Amino acid sequence: MKLAIALIKTIGFMNFEQVKIYWLILILLISCTSHVELSHEDLVAKVLKEAPLIDGHNDLLIHFIWCKACPRELDDYKLDTISDGHIDIPRLRKGGVGALLINIFGRGKEMNEYLQGWDLIYRIEEKYADDFKVAVTSSEVRQVMKSGKIAIIPSMEHTYELVDDLGRLRTLYRLGLRSVILAYNNNNIADGAFDEPIHDGLSDYGKELVLEMNRLGIMIDLSHITEKGMLDVLEITRAPVIFSHANARALTDTERNASNQVLLKLKENGGLIMLTPVNYFTTQEAHDYFLVKLDSMGKAFQEKYPNPDQMSDEEIELADAEWDAWEAANPHPKVTVKDFVDHFDYVKNMIGVDHIGIGSDFDGMSYLIEGLEDASTFPNILLELANRGWTEKELKKVTQENFLRVFEAVEQKSAELQKIEGPRIAKVTSEKMQRVP
Repeated sequence: MKLAIALIKTIGFMNFEQVKIYWLILILLISCTSHVELSHEDLVAKVLKEAPLIDGHNDLLIHFIWCKACPRELDDYKLDTISDGHIDIPRLRKGGVGALLINIFGRGKEMNEYLQGWDLIYRIEEKYADDFKVAVTSSEVRQVMKSGKIAIIPSMEHTYELVDDLGRLRTLYRLGLRSVILAYNNNNIADGAFDEPIHDGLSDYGKELVLEMNRLGIMIDLSHITEKGMLDVLEITRAPVIFSHANARALTDTERNASNQVLLKLKENGGLIMLTPVNYFTTQEAHDYFLVKLDSMGKAFQEKYPNPDQMSDEEIELADAEWDAWEAANPHPKVTVKDFVDHFDYVKNMIGVDHIGIGSDFDGMSYLIEGLEDASTFPNILLELANRGWTEKELKKVTQENFLRVFEAVEQKSAELQKIEGPRIAKVTSEKMQRVP
């Protein structure tokens, strides 16, 4: 800049041609000084300030409904201070989170228990009104983030309440439900990824459910169902779909991840895979340890100690010591941020950056990736992406733009369908319900 000032001072002593040359030099100097390249840390901070991250899957309610001390009230597990879970308001703020899809569930499978989860999420919104706001449209999500609050988008992972009557789906839509995983385990809708198939993908009722979700404007989530189920949905859906938390099967071969065939169909569909830092979906070594070796040990332990509620404190202490000794002798493999980001590079090369998001599964897992221990660590993902050459534009697509595009497309298709279609009335008979676990 000092050189530019010096050039200006000398203009009075130049002829016309010299002035033109000096002005060109001056413009180039000013242009260079105004485009200083950001450090990767500053780039990540800029991205999260301008495009806060939308997290595709979170199990916050577990701390109120499914924990050892549960059921608990809001004052028993405070969110405005650092908690013993994976998320709270301070760490969401530090991590640059602007919205998250929170899984709504109850302590059991009954509708009255499920509705308690809905009551809880709306009371969280009321208690922490300066920080949280339930948002049920893409425009509301944008408005909430713009206001500086964190948007809660209600979602469903365990579809107990939807397995026999589409009327319930419509009722829950009116309550605010905007994203649904079709099956966690086998149900009347679809086959669960880790179960023996009973429908060969989607059931007939499941197909009706998918079409009604299209009509209502509910995002279809392909996480947790079989590959055949994924392909069935992608064949019939009229709107883009999402994976709220899954990775690339080519890198970690598990039924929970998306194969190349599914990814290519997802690209045709215009959908989104929100990659997840669940360690056993991230590396094959972690998968084989947690879902094969540790799982087998767990089953053996359950056979050896089938009734823990009837064990004395001394017996429980001995069993815990036995388990700790096994884990010490069989340490779980280390999974890193770099391992996780390999999935981003793979999916980007396979189907493009327009189909990638992030879905943490925080509060829904026990073993965490090193460097991704809670919501405050989201910037570590973007930093590794930036280190690999991902641009500001690409990072903003990953943090929120891709998700909002899909949400808007689902809403637009719903508006079109509701002009030409009425509600579907599919139900499952009680006789058929009895054959499904």
